[in-house]
Amino acid sequence: GTPVCAASAGTVTDVRDDDLMGTTVVVAHDGGYDTIYSNLQSVPAVSVGESVTAGQILGSVGKTALGELRLPPHLHFAVTKDGEFVDPMAYLG
Repeated sequence: GTPVCAASAGTVTDVRDDDLMGTTVVVAHDGGYDTIYSNLQSVPAVSVGESVTAGQILGSVGKTALGELRLPPHLHFAVTKDGEFVDPMAYLG
């Protein structure tokens, strides 16, 4: 149930229930970047087309990733640039 916040301002482009990764929210950012938040509780706090600010709550950590039900609740976080996965740690300021 830990809140999950947007890493940066952007626009929600996808909210889906993924068979493998569970409830997922995708936020598009300037410069071709997307942040992807998966394994959220089943009802995120945002919807497609919504503008979000950095730090805005997107949802809460859940247990919706079917392949990981035996694990404790945790977040899957990814960053892509132009559709290619990049290392999120490279963007820490």
